Amino acid sequence: MGRETDRPYTGGVPYWVIEGQLAIAPRPGYRPGAESLVPRDAVDAWIQRVRGAGIASILCLLDGDQLPLYEPALPRGLVSYYRDMGFHVAHVPTPDGLREPFTPEQYERIWRAFVDLPKPVLVHCSAGLDRTGRAIQHILERLRNGADHVG
Repeated sequence: MGRETDRPYTGGVPYWVIEGQLAIAPRPGYRPGAESLVPRDAVDAWIQRVRGAGIASILCLLDGDQLPLYEPALPRGLVSYYRDMGFHVAHVPTPDGLREPFTPEQYERIWRAFVDLPKPVLVHCSAGLDRTGRAIQHILERLRNGADHVG
């Protein structure tokens, strides 16, 4: 697989990195350009697409810079809404726009989440590119190196 930034914008449809195991997508309601509040119907439409792809778990990388985009429509927050909708969820909050967004501890949390969550797992940040791409790269490297059992 090439760099995640080489992947075209999918409009919120999950893109399989490892068929049936690992997928990526932009966050619910993501549109290129200026960020804006996300209505609940946009989140519900995203959830319907993700559920239709068979996703069991979500690894969310959004931090406090983007999670407030969901607060008016989802008073308990996006991560809680995922759980309420029946997904298994891990959350590794990571600010957007950093040259190196993850600490070694966060990389380990990402790996453990992938290993421990029921498959398939969908990973997302905002656009599903930079932070997501680095997280996916880390997971793929660990898999290539035979780290831990994945099941």
